[in-house]
Amino acid sequence: MKVTKLVISTLTVLAVTTTGAATLSSTATTAFAKKAATAKVVKTTNFKSKHKVHVRGGAMYTSTKLTKKNHNMNNYLYTKFYATKQVTIRQKNGKNATYSYLISKNGKVKGYVKSSNVWNMWGYGKYSVTAYRKGALKALNLERKNAGLKPLKETAKLDKVAQKNSDRMLKDGKKFKANVKGVSHAGWVFDSYVAPKSNAIIQYEDGASWGKGTIDELMSHTNLVANKGAKAKPYLLSKKHTMVGFGATQHGEAVYEFIVVSHK
Repeated sequence: MKVTKLVISTLTVLAVTTTGAATLSSTATTAFAKKAATAKVVKTTNFKSKHKVHVRGGAMYTSTKLTKKNHNMNNYLYTKFYATKQVTIRQKNGKNATYSYLISKNGKVKGYVKSSNVWNMWGYGKYSVTAYRKGALKALNLERKNAGLKPLKETAKLDKVAQKNSDRMLKDGKKFKANVKGVSHAGWVFDSYVAPKSNAIIQYEDGASWGKGTIDELMSHTNLVANKGAKAKPYLLSKKHTMVGFGATQHGEAVYEFIVVSHK
């Protein structure tokens, strides 16, 4: 059995200059340094309406002083937030940074998150695997039809095996090895992709467009890696194959897909 594997991845120093005989007492110096070491808001932009956003990670702070973290945003990649304002803060190191004030849709999580970790639109919602499979099957069978081939039939048994593999791709990382024991199969194709900052995966929330996107990628319509289609097409466009199963796992901006094909 021939197997194809596709893995894509992806101290502020204060100086006082004097021109006369004036001196600065030790008490005043201490107070001055203490004041300078506190984060300070230098600009605030209030939004007229709440912006729908999602986060990419980082930390959430309770106030603009940036002294207390209340949440690790890696735990909220799937949470829908509203951004109500943006503030420019002069940090303790003297450098300016922009933070967004966020409130979760249910109002339970709120605070300041660095704006570079905040992206417009609600995006990383927990996708529908059912919708993914439907979109992928439709797109794949259209490719087969255009090639003069019969459509593949999706089976629950192959879906189950494929899903276990895509889940393990996330869990095992580079140590992942395919396991399709227990089902009759002719081969498999798997793929993983982590979106860069310039292309955050926000359109895959319901899974439907993600399913089509997977097939478009494997057919080289939107190929990111050379020769990917050359490896996938012999399996997905085989005349002998009659059945297929799809596995799909999303975690933040990373997606994992596993497709099993069979000729029995």
